[in-house]
Amino acid sequence: MDSGTWIKQLLEERFMKASDVERLSRSIADVKGNSDYYVSHATLADIGAGSIPSIYKIFSLAVCLKLPYEQVLLVFGIDLKEAAGYPTAGEPPRAELEAAVPQTPGFRFQLQFDQQIDPNRTTLLHPDVVQSGYLPAYSHRSNSQQRFRYGLIGLEDRSLGDVIPPGSVVEIDKEQNTVVKGFVWKTLRERPIYFVWHQEGYGCCWCQQEATELTLIPHPVSREPIRRYRMPRDASIIGRVVNAWSPFQPVLAIA
Repeated sequence: MDSGTWIKQLLEERFMKASDVERLSRSIADVKGNSDYYVSHATLADIGAGSIPSIYKIFSLAVCLKLPYEQVLLVFGIDLKEAAGYPTAGEPPRAELEAAVPQTPGFRFQLQFDQQIDPNRTTLLHPDVVQSGYLPAYSHRSNSQQRFRYGLIGLEDRSLGDVIPPGSVVEIDKEQNTVVKGFVWKTLRERPIYFVWHQEGYGCCWCQQEATELTLIPHPVSREPIRRYRMPRDASIIGRVVNAWSPFQPVLAIA
């Protein structure tokens, strides 16, 4: 499916019209003080004809469609995870797990919430929400602010049972965004956990991938169903969970 048709279908699925995109993007442009964020009806027509919009307009489309920026880039053939395959001076991604060492945090994990965050649902947190001054010393944030993101496990999300309980904050390594194959884990806690975007929102779970089919696997005691999605249209892996902090117990996992 070409990018223009894909964008049109995404808008139709959300019952959005070109006028809605114009109105919302105009608000974004006003807030940013930059008219490049504005997506006009003519721009949408150009996209439908195969034109690739600027990064500013893609940002506005992501906000209007309520999709991660990276997901909208995929529509236009840009896969950010491919950047990991090119030589860089940074730290290479790790595919294997290290042993977890439980310890008492001794810190306050402070989040700046606004009214747009529903604490009952699992959510990918905006970088500005996490106050870096309150992160623990063993967080990876200090190594690369671009590589790591944070997510909130919804209070009603029991997909991982007691491995990562509801209300936890997880640290996500965006460079580890492919399902590890061939790794033999001895316990459920050793199995890699991934933070995933899908059509219904976000999830934190174990994953299995066969070609373009991504299977989301919950904890056996959670009574949650196994779900399957097509990638990249219906789901994508944000990254692997490398740390988790719970309000009810110490460090849950360190990778």
